[in-house]
Amino acid sequence: MLLYIYALIVSFFAFIAPAGASHLDALNNSCIDCHKTLSPFTDEQSRFNEIRQNHTERNISCSLECHEDFILKKATDNFQQWSESGHSAYYVTCDACHGGNPRAKTEAEAHASMKNDKDKNSSIYFKNIPETCGKCHAEELDHFKNTMHYQRLKSESRAPSCVTCHQPHTFRVLKASELTPLCSVCHNSADQIASASVPKDAKNALEKASELQEEVRKAKNDVADAKSKGKDVTSAQSDLDKATAVMDNVPSLWHSFNLMDFDQQVNNGIDWAKRAQFKTSGTEPTVPARAPGAGTAAVFGIFAILYLIRKR
Repeated sequence: MLLYIYALIVSFFAFIAPAGASHLDALNNSCIDCHKTLSPFTDEQSRFNEIRQNHTERNISCSLECHEDFILKKATDNFQQWSESGHSAYYVTCDACHGGNPRAKTEAEAHASMKNDKDKNSSIYFKNIPETCGKCHAEELDHFKNTMHYQRLKSESRAPSCVTCHQPHTFRVLKASELTPLCSVCHNSADQIASASVPKDAKNALEKASELQEEVRKAKNDVADAKSKGKDVTSAQSDLDKATAVMDNVPSLWHSFNLMDFDQQVNNGIDWAKRAQFKTSGTEPTVPARAPGAGTAAVFGIFAILYLIRKR
């Protein structure tokens, strides 16, 4: 039984080794050549093997459940996270953020020019992070520079930067449900640093962005279906293009942290997508939950009248 459990544990290590790194084998980059061999379990696995051997010699049973949580935590090492991120998929390697020399042949040479994150000249010093990310994400940086977040970041370390929302090495986009606790660190009634309604408003804004994505998807399907039936989709395609442009601009627009403007533009995108759907399918657009402005109400009123005329 003990040998069976031991085999299970060994299999477990093999199963959760960094799978995301397999596509990097052909990449000529010393950062990857070195770090991909640094399994998150190299040191810990040796230690656990010693413990298991000791247990075996003393006839003490070993169970995977004893170590599983700890092992899984160790699996979130930096390389493991990066290898499964979007940066890895686009071959944005360690040196892009950390500096160093990826063409070096030795560890000392590769790390020689790197600076500690406490060094004010480091590319990952908290005040420098936006500019480091902005080397690739220029539009997002342009929007972010006009925010209070950016201004506070230049004066204090508590202010949010890119890695506050896009955690280092994972770089993932947060879900709407994750925003409330994150934004509430500063935006709360106790600290009174800024409006306490921001966490809720931000969550609603991201949910609205998801709604835009869904409406654009529906509109694309309707336009494609109408086109396949030989219908003229020129006008509908124009509306769809406008909605798609808003959707494509959402990431950059979000980094302005102007929630009122963000909400208005996303709502406009949703309206364009719904118009495209109506023009191709003839299905009357649903009335938005929000209170529409006079212009929006008039447009939907016209669509409703046209729909009734077509039915006659």
